[in-house]
Amino acid sequence: MARNSPSNTTAFNKLPIELNKNVAHFLENDADIANFSAICRATNHAVDGDNLSFWRAKFREKYVLMTGTKNRELKSKYKRRAKYLRRGTGLQFIRGHTGTEKRITAILTDLINESWKGAVHLGEHGEPQCLNLAALSKFVMNSWILLDGKRPPPPKGNNPKGVHPALAAVRLMCAHFLFDLGGARHNILGIDESQKAVYAPTNLAPLYISDKKNEVNMEWALHCLNFFLFHMKNPDASLLHDKVEELDSFDRPSAWREPLKAGSYPLNKCWKGTYAYMLRPDLDRFREYASGKKHLRPEDTIFSDLNVEEGCIQSIQFDFDSEGGATWPDAAEQRLRSQRETIFDHTRAQHSKRNKIDPEGERSKNIQVTGWGNDQDDHFYMTGWLNPLPDQSGIPGWQRITLMKHFEEELDMLDEDNHWAYEGVVLPGGRIILGRWWWANDEVDFDDEYGGPFILWAVDSAPELPCDSDGDGDGDDENDEA
Repeated sequence: MARNSPSNTTAFNKLPIELNKNVAHFLENDADIANFSAICRATNHAVDGDNLSFWRAKFREKYVLMTGTKNRELKSKYKRRAKYLRRGTGLQFIRGHTGTEKRITAILTDLINESWKGAVHLGEHGEPQCLNLAALSKFVMNSWILLDGKRPPPPKGNNPKGVHPALAAVRLMCAHFLFDLGGARHNILGIDESQKAVYAPTNLAPLYISDKKNEVNMEWALHCLNFFLFHMKNPDASLLHDKVEELDSFDRPSAWREPLKAGSYPLNKCWKGTYAYMLRPDLDRFREYASGKKHLRPEDTIFSDLNVEEGCIQSIQFDFDSEGGATWPDAAEQRLRSQRETIFDHTRAQHSKRNKIDPEGERSKNIQVTGWGNDQDDHFYMTGWLNPLPDQSGIPGWQRITLMKHFEEELDMLDEDNHWAYEGVVLPGGRIILGRWWWANDEVDFDDEYGGPFILWAVDSAPELPCDSDGDGDGDDENDEA
């Protein structure tokens, strides 16, 4: 008998296949399943016989099962995921360009894209749960994809210097789970690089790139995420950490709750968020330091991120209108370019498929946004637009959002009110928005605008805000916070 051939004489050969299958299903460790399968012919048949039904059941225990998938494909998919997710827990993700990083990124992308598409599981309190989200959350907790405490080594030779867009996109999606990980600390050793990126002027670090301006600058978005995670997840960074910890679970950032969908779609009505700013003289000095134009003493290179350091969190409520009934002045359009043409990149086959799914073209339309909220003692309003974006790095559901923050109820002439422009990217699933704001009363110089980063996240509780506030605004000084 060959050394690795299953035995014919073990006790398992005397058991019915149903009982051997039950034994196999109790094995949680994939290595134990492989060892059990190699014991004898009966255990091998329990795992790999009966049309591979064991692997279908095993796949359904851990992942969303897509309809129409054959058992042989499920076995291969299960083993591949087990192999690379296990390998990924010990890997330091550098910039996503190595073969192993790409294979793990591809598997995480599949888990993201297939989430919520199969049968819905219910938790102990009857709440809907998605197995793929549980698998992603476990990977985030056990790996270094986000919770890495090491600074990446410099690239060697001609290797790319930037983070691969696919790894950046997966990291952005995985960040949804960081707020349910029992106080996991987000170690960011490169916070200085993220700080430089988020305060850079638009023309130096645009949020959207490519000739069509429909590709997310993933590296900038990742810097924006890292910047806020530094303040929200590290108790020593700022008071924002304490304020986020004090929030009820339904008021913290959370993962998406439905299958990801391409095109434009309305978002949640209730949001919380925050932003960071420097006073204009400090911002000018910081940009000179960041660009290398001015060398400062070490004691002069500590720049405070105001608003987040005080732990300020604002509440906003949004409404969405595909007909665009609210006032939208030309001056606001000139500053934000909110109604630019939506351009999708797709093949002829993808175009045909999209037309079948969305024959009326509703998902290609821009959606107008109106909102109101409280920022410390000021009541404000917001008017803007959602623009659909093509899939980014194989993940659908990204949207561009532009908003004009104003303090008079009607958005009218920009020189008669206090206006702040916002441009952001809505992450797939519509639960987190990252972007930058800038002072918009005057004609904007995007080589040196006064601005900074912001983050918004969807919540389940309605904000307790006065609807009839007088909204006195916060003055005309561009050194005021956004």
